[in-house]
Amino acid sequence: MSLRARAIAIGVSALLMLGVAHAQDETIQKMVGSWQGKVDVRIEPERTLVIKSVAIQQGQWIASIDYGPTGKSLSSMEARIERQGGTPTVMFAMSTTSKVELQLVSEGELRGLLKIADGTGSWVGRKIVLQKISDKP
Repeated sequence: MSLRARAIAIGVSALLMLGVAHAQDETIQKMVGSWQGKVDVRIEPERTLVIKSVAIQQGQWIASIDYGPTGKSLSSMEARIERQGGTPTVMFAMSTTSKVELQLVSEGELRGLLKIADGTGSWVGRKIVLQKISDKP
């Protein structure tokens, strides 16, 4: 392969990689906003998630979020965003015994689990479904 052909191949590869990265960036950026819905628990099932911003830090997507029972004071924290099966998933720990994992199933819906430690080293999952109520945090 000539030097010119190699340069063109490298350039095309770089552009394709940038295009994929840009598409992933757009999908993750669409998670920013206010979300409300329910978790399958008896006490305070209504929940609010506010994804204030997302950014790459040391190669990992990190979101600045507020989360908690709807209508009450929300807790501020950081969350990780990873791709599970190609789908953006936001994950955060509320305490050492509970964590949340939510997948973006559409531009307007997050679905996942509140996982609660059962004291035996296992986790019990409670379904969560949140709808996007605003693109603004």
